[in-house]
Amino acid sequence: MDPTQPSSNGPNADSDVLDDAFLALRDRTRRYVCYFLLERETASLSEVADVVAGWIHATDGGIVEPQCRSHQYSSLLHTHVPRLVEIGMVHHDEQRETLSLDPCPEPVRDMVARACASETGS
Repeated sequence: MDPTQPSSNGPNADSDVLDDAFLALRDRTRRYVCYFLLERETASLSEVADVVAGWIHATDGGIVEPQCRSHQYSSLLHTHVPRLVEIGMVHHDEQRETLSLDPCPEPVRDMVARACASETGS
C-alpha cells in the first residue's frame, strides 16, 4: 500500500488500525500473545498463559512457578486480552475460553510477524 494514498475506507482508517496495533504491541505480554497465536491461530487461554509466562520468565532468567502462571492467566483475562479484543487483533471465545488472530487485519498481522522475527530472531 502506498502510504501517500488514502485507503478506500477514508484517509485515516488504516492509520487508526495501525496506531492501535502499535500501542497494543508496545507491551511485551501482548506481543507474546500475538506471537503465539500467529503460530497456532487458535489456543486456549490457559495454554496461552502457560506459554507467555514461560517466555517472560525465560527472558528474565527466572523459573515459572505455579503462582506466576496463575498471575499471568489473570492478567491476560482481565487486562491484555480485553485490550487486544477491543482493537480487533484477537478474538476471544469466552464459552470455549479460546483466543485467535482470525479477525486480525492483514497489515496488523504482517506487523506482528515482523515484530516477532525481529524480537525472537525467527
